Amino acid sequence: MLRELSLGLALGLVCSSVLAADASAPAAAPASLTPVEAFFSSYKVSSVQISPNGKYLALVVSDQASGEANKFLTIIGTDDRKVKAGFEVSANQVIWYYWWANDDRVLVATSTQTGAFSIPSFDGALYAINVDGSQSLQLLGDIPDDGPTADHPVAKDDADNFTHVKKVESKVPHVNHFFGGMLYIPHDGSHHVLVQGWSSDQQRRQTFDVDVYTGEAKDTVDSPLENGGFVADADGHVRLAWGTRTSDGIRQLFYRDAVDSAPWKDLSSLYKGVDPADYETGPLRMAQDGKTFYWRGRTPDSTLGLFQVDPMDMSMKTLYSNPVFDAVLYIFGDYPGNDHKVLAVETQPGLPELHVIDAKDPETTVLLALRQAFAEQEANIVSATRDGATMVVSVSSDRDPGDYYLFNVKTLKADWLFSALDRIDPDTMAARQPITLKSRDGLTLHGYLTAPPGKPQKDLPLILLPHGGPHNVRDYWGWDPEAQFFANRGYAVLQVNFRGSGGYGLKFQSLGYRNWGTTMQDDLADAVLWAVQQGIADPNRICIYGGSYGGYAALENPILYPQLYKCAVGYAGLYDLTLEDKYGDVHRSADGRNYMEIVQGNDLAELKRESPVFNADKIMVPVFIAYGGKDQRVVPDNAKELMAAMDAAGKKYEVLFDPYEVHGFGKPEDRFELYTRMLKFIDDHIGAAANTTSATATKATAPP
Repeated sequence: MLRELSLGLALGLVCSSVLAADASAPAAAPASLTPVEAFFSSYKVSSVQISPNGKYLALVVSDQASGEANKFLTIIGTDDRKVKAGFEVSANQVIWYYWWANDDRVLVATSTQTGAFSIPSFDGALYAINVDGSQSLQLLGDIPDDGPTADHPVAKDDADNFTHVKKVESKVPHVNHFFGGMLYIPHDGSHHVLVQGWSSDQQRRQTFDVDVYTGEAKDTVDSPLENGGFVADADGHVRLAWGTRTSDGIRQLFYRDAVDSAPWKDLSSLYKGVDPADYETGPLRMAQDGKTFYWRGRTPDSTLGLFQVDPMDMSMKTLYSNPVFDAVLYIFGDYPGNDHKVLAVETQPGLPELHVIDAKDPETTVLLALRQAFAEQEANIVSATRDGATMVVSVSSDRDPGDYYLFNVKTLKADWLFSALDRIDPDTMAARQPITLKSRDGLTLHGYLTAPPGKPQKDLPLILLPHGGPHNVRDYWGWDPEAQFFANRGYAVLQVNFRGSGGYGLKFQSLGYRNWGTTMQDDLADAVLWAVQQGIADPNRICIYGGSYGGYAALENPILYPQLYKCAVGYAGLYDLTLEDKYGDVHRSADGRNYMEIVQGNDLAELKRESPVFNADKIMVPVFIAYGGKDQRVVPDNAKELMAAMDAAGKKYEVLFDPYEVHGFGKPEDRFELYTRMLKFIDDHIGAAANTTSATATKATAPP
């Protein structure tokens, strides 16, 4: 693959880059099958940030021995690319985020790994380390029994391993302060930062002034709310407090002037009329003027737009709206003085579309030039030096998991740094083609088709892959390891954003409420029938596979439409809808209970009617079930009950169970086994050697 190709642009940008193949043309057929490990290994490098002075790069990397993701922070020289220092978190932690506190010191926040389908959250620990490995310290959080790191030194020039590790010393705080998010880092090299979190002796969220060299933490602001978080302005003053009441889950927002002793003003009316199941609406950041703030809110068409709110008179200025598609990415400036200014937003009607908010800002000019240089890919600035002269740029696409480049604004040159997954060859991967279809009741549905490269898109074996969630979630254009893996093995993969999905406005999302087992399932079946009618899918070689809610759909859809499928795969799936209000972790908070009441309801007869467990006798296809024994989101009883019901009905199934896995298999070796077993199961039923001679329905009909 070429890594030294220069491009001339209208803006004069020259870029040493990796160019993806033209997405409008079929990719060349792979010379050989790409190993399963190449798709489902942890990203070797998952994040890169440049120091404010530009001398160092900090990167988060996987453990190359165990394959586990985000285990090391490594600091290398920008010029010589040699390892200077780094450390490894403890066995049950991953590096979740990190910041340059100044030119010579990095702060690292951790999370406890909770599964491939779960979004990590800060676990309360915050660490610090100098660029030479000195003065390493745990600043906040409990001290784990085994210590936060293990000694793991390697040669300082061993840049391929990225693991020159210094043991982080533990600090025993007078009162335990726990880290919950970064609020403000001064740009003058100060030893202090402002963070949000909680204390062992307080019930409400607080902010702390933390000395990044000693760990001394001073309480500064108590929240007017029981939980939630804060937003600070460009000068480090806490201006917004947001959260929910623990008693009833009602959302609240408070504002105050920049004076530290200023009273809080209730702005909760901004949430008036907001659906309790709408987790997207809320404050983003204080604006550059220090008086207004950016608000991610709903347009008159119910889509997510960008607004600027004046808290003094509650006036709201629309900066971006679209009647059909949500704004899915909000792009702010990266270098100091620009990080409280919104530059652009992005939508994904099919392919990514950038909508400029501030066309005059020089960083916007750079962003547009990068998007033009990396045609058919998505380029974003992820880090910049204090003067904005040097930037780290991430570039990815549907065929490429991503690369990092070092961009020099003065010379207009981007030099390749690292690949996220260096065993993936984008030239042999499949194009992810946006599709649009109509449901049986006339609703426009969007999705993606990933077809085997180098093959005609006709009479292909097809895997329907419904996403999880199901709400506030959608399938996007970009790298999808599952779709690419199956396409690499000769299968077309169909993904549709059925009603109830996020990304298309709250009206579209609300169409799925209390319809998990009805019209949402009809949309999935209609997508399959569309693929058959288009001639893309062989009607006798179709399987359905999904995880979490997608696992539910993978069992429910064949119950309703047995004529469509030859097999089904449920992964960490929800099969008994009555279990969630008893054991699932969503119900542990008031807002979670509100959410489930809205989207699922509590009609026991309805929940049973739409649960695969209570309809196992209607399952007419072979089933593969995969689940973990420590899943708290979709408790293991879902799979156990399904298997018991299938046993009672005389149905056959295969199972993959790991007693230590959670909601989505986290360990690389478990993922490799999962997809190897799953592929064999699918091959047996719709692969080239499978006997698939029975007829399949080819027109949309109501479920029996």
